[in-house]
Amino acid sequence: MMQIKRLEIAGFGKFQQQQFEFGDGLQVIYGLNESGKSTIRAFILGMLFGFPSRRHPLERHEPQGTNQYGGSMELVVDETTYRLTRLGDQPATLVNVQTQAAQPLALLDKWLAPYDRDQYLRLFTFNQAELTALKTMRASDLNVQLQQVGLVGSAPWRETATTLRTDAEALYKPRGRKPRLNQALQHYRMLTEQVKAAKQRYPEYETLQNRLLDLQAQRTSTQRDLTKLDHEQQQLANLRNQWPVYQQLQQLQATNMTTLTTATRTRYQQLSQQRTELQHALASARQQLSQQPVDTQSQGLVGFYVQHQDQFDQLEAQLPTLQQTLGQYQTLTQQGSAAKADFQAQSNAHPELLGCLSPHKQVAIETLKATLAATANTRRQHPTPTSSSLDWRLVGGAIGIVAGLLLPLGGFKWILMLAGVALLGWFGMTRSQGRPVQATDHLSDQLVAAGLAPDLTASEALQQLELVAALHRAQAAVTTADQALATQAAKLWQLIQPYQFAAGWIPVDQDHLTTSVTRIAQFYDQVHQVMQQQTMSGPDFAFVQRQVQQLTQQVRDLTEQLQALATTNGLADVDALTQAVSDAEKQTANATSRQQLQQQLSSAELSALKQYTSLEALQAVLAERRQQRTQTAQQLTQLATDIATAQAQLQELTADGQYATLRQQQADLQTEITVMARQWLTRQLGANWIDTALQALTQQQLPTVLAAATTIFAQLTAQRYNKIDLDGDEMVVKTATTQFMVAELSTATKEQLYLALRLALINHLGQAAQLPLMIDDGLVNFDEQRKQAAWQVLAAVAQHHQVLYFTNETAALTQLKTATVQQLT
Repeated sequence: MMQIKRLEIAGFGKFQQQQFEFGDGLQVIYGLNESGKSTIRAFILGMLFGFPSRRHPLERHEPQGTNQYGGSMELVVDETTYRLTRLGDQPATLVNVQTQAAQPLALLDKWLAPYDRDQYLRLFTFNQAELTALKTMRASDLNVQLQQVGLVGSAPWRETATTLRTDAEALYKPRGRKPRLNQALQHYRMLTEQVKAAKQRYPEYETLQNRLLDLQAQRTSTQRDLTKLDHEQQQLANLRNQWPVYQQLQQLQATNMTTLTTATRTRYQQLSQQRTELQHALASARQQLSQQPVDTQSQGLVGFYVQHQDQFDQLEAQLPTLQQTLGQYQTLTQQGSAAKADFQAQSNAHPELLGCLSPHKQVAIETLKATLAATANTRRQHPTPTSSSLDWRLVGGAIGIVAGLLLPLGGFKWILMLAGVALLGWFGMTRSQGRPVQATDHLSDQLVAAGLAPDLTASEALQQLELVAALHRAQAAVTTADQALATQAAKLWQLIQPYQFAAGWIPVDQDHLTTSVTRIAQFYDQVHQVMQQQTMSGPDFAFVQRQVQQLTQQVRDLTEQLQALATTNGLADVDALTQAVSDAEKQTANATSRQQLQQQLSSAELSALKQYTSLEALQAVLAERRQQRTQTAQQLTQLATDIATAQAQLQELTADGQYATLRQQQADLQTEITVMARQWLTRQLGANWIDTALQALTQQQLPTVLAAATTIFAQLTAQRYNKIDLDGDEMVVKTATTQFMVAELSTATKEQLYLALRLALINHLGQAAQLPLMIDDGLVNFDEQRKQAAWQVLAAVAQHHQVLYFTNETAALTQLKTATVQQLT
């Protein structure tokens, strides 16, 4: 037997940190409306079977004034006290109070067995609302409920039978239209008619069906291609978006890696810092030196020199080289002038040969040389005058014409010109008469092509060619001299050009190189003279000057050390070393950036991006995929149109149904109908079997329960009703002379009948589990006489079950003498 001994409510509904003590037998919990009677009843149920989840907030009775929820309950089972605790979402605990030993919760389930929460509510607890609800029930519904109460565990079986019967009706009804089996049978009859009509047009249908299958296969393939192109296009678009990251990563990876060691970088930092400090000190000393009192004329010169002494010192060290380069330049200038004079003299002596110097004449001259060499023997028999034995007529005629043209002789010049023309004509006639007639047309053409007179003999032509060669040599000498002079001028200007920063004091000009060098030398002479004068005139100037010299030398030493450090590391100069150190520092920063960029690119993306040489190449492939995708989409659209056309033709052709498909559908439907028929039969038989079994079990137990209920019901009604019986499926109550259907009874009498059945069933099943019985205002509609009888009945039940009676009736405080009363405020 289980008894509730003590309740400790930490937080539940309106109760917070409250305790309630209970004894055995009948326990009355009295309170006005909203005093917490139903809350205590809900707390006891929650402790026994677990509190409702948060999805049912109204049933949980969450407290508002505290965060604590739940509490504990002391139970007495077989004269042993146990404490059951349920707090919030913590696991429930069960402890033996005497030994303080933890007990498994399975022990609680064992005490409550075979009842769960729903069965406990159906049997061991009820309230006035449940009793009042009986007046709205039909007699058949009440009879079923009473039978369920009378047969423990029958509710799930009845629910199963109802479910089976509902499923069976969803499958088939003799006169139904919506059940699946009814619809399948109707469809089967339609298919049978369609098969007959479609059989006649099957061959044409089969051809069209094959075409449709081919088109559908093509559409499936094209859809796969389109999906693949979409995927590739998306991948390429992602690669295009990732290209800036990839490009930046490539740039970082392409950066030349420096091999400078940490020691080298540290040494460079030390030397650079020292040199910077010395340079600052040197600049300060020079500023001080430039501010020393000097004469007005020299003040600007000294100040400028001191501010740029480093540059001047470096350039002064190159002054001997500058002077030597200037000497070479002057020598080459003289050589060039001599070559030009020689070429001019030869040009003046033979102006008619200047046309032969054209590059276009060189091939013709070489051809003429070959021809003259081949015909040398033939031309020897016609000696020609050489350049050393010119005919006096030729010379006199030329002098006469030139003198007549150039000299201011008045009318006499015309006489000289006529005489010169006559002499030249005489010379020409003599030469033409003295020359043998020969086939010289080819030679004449070659002479003209080479720029010579066409009537020259072979020996004359050879002489002319020698003169042309001499002119070529003189021209080449001029060209060589000019080139050497230009090269030397460039070298000289390269040495002079650094002085352009001092153009205000040393005007230098690329077109006046010699003058520029002279000005440079004069500047140094003037500066040294002024500096020497200032040194001799004042000790402060000399001291500061020595300080400047020392600092300058120290800066040079550090620069040489930096240069040595650069050379040791295979670098050209200090600037290269500075750049290498800067690159090393950048490499450290780039390593972090490179790692961050690599994290933004997956290995697959990086591998894919390496396949493209540029963003343009990637975009070209993306554009190609887009074009392919457009074409594929157009193909898919066309296939959809063709399929729709084929389906329309097929639908028109098979208006009465597709033979092969209809036959298959007919066979499939036959199988489906068979399966559904078996399912329907199985569900009907199962529901009928459960009903038969429950009815048999109920008939075995219900007579005993009805006999006990008859005794209680007679006691509750002052012996007015002396029999509870069954009339078929209906329950009836009898008096000495009359019987009544349950629906014919008054509300209070129905509640008394229901109470009698409950108590009889509890007594009948009490041996299985003697659990506490809770009644919440169950006697409201009873008159005083029957209420007194009900309390006597409850007192008798309390001898075997702890009874918790919740009420707001003041009579219960005085009339239930054997009960323990607790009043709620």
